Amino acid sequence: MKFNFNVDNTFDVGIDRLASILGYERGDGISVTASQGERIGVSLKNGAATIYYRDKAQFFRGLGVLVENAKKSDKFDITEDTFFTTLSAMIDSSRCGVPTLKTVKGIIDYLAVMGYNMIMLYTEDVIKLENRPYFGYMRGRYTVEDLKEIDDYAYEYGIEVIPCLECYGHMEKYLIWSEAAPIRDTAGVLLAREPETFKFVEELVSTVTGALRSKRIHIGMDEAWDMGRGAFLDKHGYVPPFDIFNEFMDGLIAITNKYGLKPMMWSDMYFRISNHNNDLYYEESTVIPDDVKAKIPKEVELVFWHYGEKPWCDDYMLKKHNELDRNVIFAGGNWGWIGHFPEHNYMRETSRFSLNACRNNNVKEAMLTIWCNDNAECDPFANLYGMSYFAELCYNPNFTEDEFKSRFEACTGADADLFYKMSYYHNDFERQPEHERYSTRFLGKPLFWQDIMEGLYDTHLFEKKMSDHYENTAKIYEGKASDEKWGYLYDYAYRTFDYLTTKTYIAENLVPAYKAGDKELLRKIAEEYLPALKEKTVKLHNAHKTAWFRNNKVIGWANMDVRYGGVASRCDTAKMLILAYLNGELDCLEELEESRLHKGLSGFVHYSGIVTPNIKI
Repeated sequence: MKFNFNVDNTFDVGIDRLASILGYERGDGISVTASQGERIGVSLKNGAATIYYRDKAQFFRGLGVLVENAKKSDKFDITEDTFFTTLSAMIDSSRCGVPTLKTVKGIIDYLAVMGYNMIMLYTEDVIKLENRPYFGYMRGRYTVEDLKEIDDYAYEYGIEVIPCLECYGHMEKYLIWSEAAPIRDTAGVLLAREPETFKFVEELVSTVTGALRSKRIHIGMDEAWDMGRGAFLDKHGYVPPFDIFNEFMDGLIAITNKYGLKPMMWSDMYFRISNHNNDLYYEESTVIPDDVKAKIPKEVELVFWHYGEKPWCDDYMLKKHNELDRNVIFAGGNWGWIGHFPEHNYMRETSRFSLNACRNNNVKEAMLTIWCNDNAECDPFANLYGMSYFAELCYNPNFTEDEFKSRFEACTGADADLFYKMSYYHNDFERQPEHERYSTRFLGKPLFWQDIMEGLYDTHLFEKKMSDHYENTAKIYEGKASDEKWGYLYDYAYRTFDYLTTKTYIAENLVPAYKAGDKELLRKIAEEYLPALKEKTVKLHNAHKTAWFRNNKVIGWANMDVRYGGVASRCDTAKMLILAYLNGELDCLEELEESRLHKGLSGFVHYSGIVTPNIKI
């Protein structure tokens, strides 16, 4: 497909970048003009196309819509929704998986086609600070030059890059070092009332914002659970947490004002402090007292984060936020932080409800968070499906399933069904499409990492076998590694499901066979299934490593080597123990003697809580 662009030359760089992604070239063909105003959309008639855009970023979305629809028709007129003024993606770079500059740029390309006009990089300590050599040490940190390069790249699309920092809590990775001792209150919270703390915060804020064009900044301030209970308590005695928090905010806002910045922050601490019965965020009964409202700095914007784990609270929570008389930003979640692949079903359900609530409450800025908890097991580009779905809800909330698939495939060159079915990692969504709570649906990661002999999640498999589900899903991805663009990700998926097929078969049968005295099956598990699992572990390990080294910095991968190596080693040990028992060298198998107790699921489960009660990480 050829386009003859008659548009402002400020679009040229972006047009040339997207040619290979969208599959067009410059030349004699469809004439393309651009019209800036309140309308967002595309029209094509008599070989002439017009892209209507409000902000520069929408031009590039329009370009994608044009390519998609011009392949189907030579005449159309599409107008899209203009409700949301900001559509943002927040990329987590702080959970050991730090995307390379090439990867960040690749994500920005796709964000441009989808219509995002903002990207946040969540960086707890992965920024190089001149006076703090241990800040981000061995964590794959970005330099100021890196940030400038990212900012320049996004600028060509009209995408604003803003820093997403932590300025109080979530500082665990830095506070382990002796360099940070003077500013440490507890294991994860900075020391309030300390001049050295604010000196550090100012260096962080000024370094990051000095590299970027934007004057907006996300200052974090969430989940500072234990503020004032460590070194602060020793030094100052007990001070009510709300007083500590407000005092800290005053010092922080003085810094952002000094640099002419417009701060936003996660809003949860104001709600937790106001909930006298407990420390929860989403309680409908919570009332923010007038004295608490008065303490919220007038300069700050409030980010309401909600990922669906307490269903259907968005409407009343957004009303509560609007009552605080501050600009409100909604942050939803892509659910890619609970294992090797995102859970797209939950993302779709919660995002649709939440964004409708935003419309009902006149909240015009929406953010999709791409968290990477617990070592970033999920490949960055596996999140594209959710990023595209979230964008379509903002621009065209009444789209059909076929329309979304067409749009996703036009934006990414990927197979929508193959990306969607990566969710089958978590559960069997064909035979059981509905799950009432998130605590019943996330089987994948616990089953993936649980120990072969100790099996903390075995009872879930006794209730519902999963090996046939994983076997059927593996067949979907088998042979797809040859795909030129996404073959590495499809192969990663195939190896994951093939591994889970054998892993869950062993878990479904090992304890029952032992309890029933079925020595024939025990021997088969030891001599056939465990060696097969070890071989599949090695192959998956290599596929995951290939994906990681393709898209993330090498620093951070070490823990994954340890995890996969642990599974392979446990295959050998399990085989040795079972054969020793069968050969009469052991009177019993201690781990299998234990009655299996039920352990609940969680959308925030960590490796250290899955493997065995005896491990401490």
